[in-house]
Amino acid sequence: MNVDKVMADFQLLRTRVSEFSLLTKPIEPNGIVAKLEYNLDYNILNITEEDNKFTGYLEFIVEVKAKIKNSLLFKVSFNLEGVFMGNPNVLDSESFRRTMELNGVATLSQLSRSYIISTTALLGLNPPVRLPMANIVKLRELKNKLELERKNETEYKDNGKSI
Repeated sequence: MNVDKVMADFQLLRTRVSEFSLLTKPIEPNGIVAKLEYNLDYNILNITEEDNKFTGYLEFIVEVKAKIKNSLLFKVSFNLEGVFMGNPNVLDSESFRRTMELNGVATLSQLSRSYIISTTALLGLNPPVRLPMANIVKLRELKNKLELERKNETEYKDNGKSI
């Protein structure tokens, strides 16, 4: 089927890795399996509407730590930015923002997974780092809940009361 007939009103225009760092320590694991800790986050950096289209800049953040007991074996920090475009004839500003938070984050998480597994394999980490699948809806809910709690805490402090 011709892609013009099924093209989405939300498109990824380009990506860039804005940060990648790997810290490794010389630890002899002696057959002990390292425990991996994953942290994921995202930030909407900017949304504009001009030339009859929405443009949004989104950052996806990954941090992976591997520990053996209390010793750090390695740490990967990775930030991927994506530029997305939306059709304002179909999406209003709130729909575009929601689509960035769901579809955009899902897209960047898959690209991050690919980049991290390839890079850590080439660096000699065995096995390479594989990001687990994340529930993007749950990530969005938790992020919005934390932001609301921070906002309420700030407003409470600004009213002369401390927590």
